[in-house]
Amino acid sequence: MENKWFLSAARRLTEEEQRLVWKKPSSHIESDAERRICEAVKRGWERDEMKITAILLEGDAGSGKTQLAKALSADFGLPYTKVTCFADMDKSDVLGAILPVLPEEGVQNDGQNIGVTYQYYPSEILRAYENGWLLEIQEPTVIRDAAVLMALNSALEPDGSINLPTRIVHRHPDFIAVITTNRGYNGCHPLNEALRDRVQHTEKMDLPPVEVMMERAAAKTGCQDKDLLRTFAQVIILLDRTAKANAIKGVAGMRSYFFWVDAVLQGTDVMEAMYHKVIYKITTDPDEITILKQVLTRQDIRTALEEVRYHHGECNGEVLEIRSDGSFEVDLSISDSDTPPSAALRKSPDSEGQTDSQSETTTETQSMDTGENGTPVYHELKPEEQADRKEERDSYRKHLNHEAREAVKGSIHEKVGMIVHRPESTPEQKQEYRQIASALMPVIQELARKTQPLLEFEISAEYDKNRVYGTRFHAEKVATPDFRYFSKKRTPEEEPSLAVALRIDQSASMNAFGRLKAAKQTAVAVYEFCERCGIPVMIYGDTADRSPKEKMSLYSYIDWEEAKLNDKYSLMAIQSISNNRDGMALRILAEKMVKAPQTTKLLISLSDGQPKAMPDYTGTAALDDMRRVITEYRRKGILFLAAAIGQDKETICDIYGQECFIDITDLNQLPMRLVQVIARYL
Repeated sequence: MENKWFLSAARRLTEEEQRLVWKKPSSHIESDAERRICEAVKRGWERDEMKITAILLEGDAGSGKTQLAKALSADFGLPYTKVTCFADMDKSDVLGAILPVLPEEGVQNDGQNIGVTYQYYPSEILRAYENGWLLEIQEPTVIRDAAVLMALNSALEPDGSINLPTRIVHRHPDFIAVITTNRGYNGCHPLNEALRDRVQHTEKMDLPPVEVMMERAAAKTGCQDKDLLRTFAQVIILLDRTAKANAIKGVAGMRSYFFWVDAVLQGTDVMEAMYHKVIYKITTDPDEITILKQVLTRQDIRTALEEVRYHHGECNGEVLEIRSDGSFEVDLSISDSDTPPSAALRKSPDSEGQTDSQSETTTETQSMDTGENGTPVYHELKPEEQADRKEERDSYRKHLNHEAREAVKGSIHEKVGMIVHRPESTPEQKQEYRQIASALMPVIQELARKTQPLLEFEISAEYDKNRVYGTRFHAEKVATPDFRYFSKKRTPEEEPSLAVALRIDQSASMNAFGRLKAAKQTAVAVYEFCERCGIPVMIYGDTADRSPKEKMSLYSYIDWEEAKLNDKYSLMAIQSISNNRDGMALRILAEKMVKAPQTTKLLISLSDGQPKAMPDYTGTAALDDMRRVITEYRRKGILFLAAAIGQDKETICDIYGQECFIDITDLNQLPMRLVQVIARYL
């Protein structure tokens, strides 16, 4: 683009600044995004109120954000520098810091030893701000301290200034900030709204079109094989889209593309290089790798890759053609004597591609984990192990029954006959669970991926005092000769503590309108989500009036107290039975949560109607009981959330409150709602 985008042609840079201006390599290919930014900045540069000085580049890793920021440095003729943000960044990293300077040994002033002095050291952000450079701010979304974000906000003001302990720094008219951030990665939070509002131009950075990818790869690697470049580009795009669609957190980007092409040019096998340069960068999880492999097969990409593999494989020119009748023919072509003595296999045109005859040597290679008809063979525990496990389960069930009866002592439910059951799954229920989990897994994985950054750290609001440097200066400490005059925000050390309990109404009305299926799907989604995030989870179901003696039935499907005894497949045993005594179930679960060590305790109640049980637990009395339980345990720190899937949504909303009520008639709404709930309570 020559120099037509230079912003201040009359400006004379120092030698240091000239070295900081990025020089475009010969392999650089101008993108549409680069052209758009340059045109927009140049167009408004002399219009004070419409001047573009803050740019946001948001996209996946490997999409070219940093490369574009450097290219803008060359286009505008501005020195380039960058700062990479980190979670524990504080204001001193933005504004600079006053640090102690120890004197050199033996240095004296008027015969007296010189004591410790303090000197202000500006940050890289401040240098760019004051001198009019192009500053790339990488990943501000990882910063946890809101005060740091506020300091960045002031730095992005068009006519802003920064107050330092020693002076006031005014913004240079040529200063441009380019914010580059990934999209929803682990450890990242949504970009601060105030910071985003100060941006005047934003680019959504995605993989470029295939032709542009080919052009860039050819310039980077020197590859001139268009078929190879096109096939590899199509694979990268396909894998990237598949990863996003299946909530696989890895990324297939331009870096993977360049290194894959280069590896093949250097003699690495096409498929081997694809795994090490692309697929394993996306994920190393076996199930997720299977998904990626399957999509390549379905899209017939593997055939194209095999063609590339054949043309670029290490072969001495011998082609061994095997026919279906067992005969073969060797085609000898001219080969270099230095090439390795190997042969490429090629299927004969008359081959059917398969055979009905059975190999004599492969009859014993069948996996021992499958039966003759391909059905799984389950490896059962030894009899003595089964007996021990049964004894453990029986003992734990008795413990749960005792615990539940203790929880309702002193309440209106104290004399209600109750049994706590621990259901065990059947092979049919295991199959049903797998089918439900398979359908929900993309949503669950995406939910977990977005929630894990919120669970990673708490934001510390406390300061460590008596530091030789920091962000707060304490004048009263100067009288002490230990030079510890500062305080600095403590580094967060503890993860936020969250526990989740799900209570499922198993009344007879749940059998209507697909509510029971929705309840099972919700239970699977909550369990799998909590497992992936490492959140303690408890899932119980309840019904009332199952028999004259068993007036209250609790079903403990998942319990964090003895996680090793949990059978997740037992969630498929959830069924609609009879009435419901909601207040009693909530009291028992809330009492269990009170004893949990976690600080944030969320109890979700999934129900389709009002409480009703024999003989007189109904109407106002039952509603008042529920309100008393909720009020009592809210004071003890339990957070209640009602998820309604029936016709009595208004009543349920009135009991729990609008702020603690969600409607999940459409199960597809549950994941995003749950993300919002967890984010609100962290």
